[in-house]
Amino acid sequence: MTGGGAYLLGHSQSERRRLALQDAAVSPFTERTLRVAGVRPGMSVLDLGSGPGDVALLAAGLVGPGGRVVGIERDPGSVRAARVRAREAGFAESVRYEVADVGDFTWPERFDVVVGRYILMYLPDPAAALRRLASLLEPGGVVVLHEMDFTNTAPSDPPLAEWDRYYALWPGPFLASGAVPDFGPRLARTFLDAGLPEPEVATWVPVAGRGGSAAVLDWLATTCREIEWPLRAAGVPVPDGIRFDDALPRRLTDLVLAGGVRVSGPTQYGAHVRPRGAGRVCR
Repeated sequence: MTGGGAYLLGHSQSERRRLALQDAAVSPFTERTLRVAGVRPGMSVLDLGSGPGDVALLAAGLVGPGGRVVGIERDPGSVRAARVRAREAGFAESVRYEVADVGDFTWPERFDVVVGRYILMYLPDPAAALRRLASLLEPGGVVVLHEMDFTNTAPSDPPLAEWDRYYALWPGPFLASGAVPDFGPRLARTFLDAGLPEPEVATWVPVAGRGGSAAVLDWLATTCREIEWPLRAAGVPVPDGIRFDDALPRRLTDLVLAGGVRVSGPTQYGAHVRPRGAGRVCR
């Protein structure tokens, strides 16, 4: 993860498995956002806070063998895992991962694209970070950011009380640590505060259960289990009756499917803009 604070969900093997489920659920929206922003073969891409490397690999598929992708991530273990994945995926020549922090990252060359997924919500001064990162672009380059809002208070229809109780726990550790669980709606304002033009913004709500995606349901149910560690680490009280056992994701999934329930995940926000004067250091 990146500048200013530790990644709240940690870097354990179970978290990497959860991130794989998350990627399967939300990458179609990330890809659509990149394509709409004009990412095409031959471009160079900087991926911010790469984690296990999912967005960098997605970008590599779009820019092709003639392009290049640099992913930066603060956790060395995640970088090692991402490098292995890039080799196994056949991107050893076009994708590289570096241990670095968004807050002070520099690079000798400019990029056509700066992309980040779920990054600004963790930063103490997201507008200042965005302003500096835009200076890493070639003239005519594009900034593409994907954030979310998981503060929705009615995530199931018809209401499923047990599901709603677990989902309602998600924002707690983020709020306690100073991260912003509803950063998505603030995305456009952050671009303007960074001195950039107003971005084009699109939204998408992942839906699971009745008429929805199995990948989304796996991600949401697993996150309801994995939120335990950050809750306890942040000192957020856990309500009576909440059990974080290994069977929780399956139990929640069965309740959703048996009840014909439709559950909505965090609203996704994708924004992109081509800054005026890209490549100049903005102060």
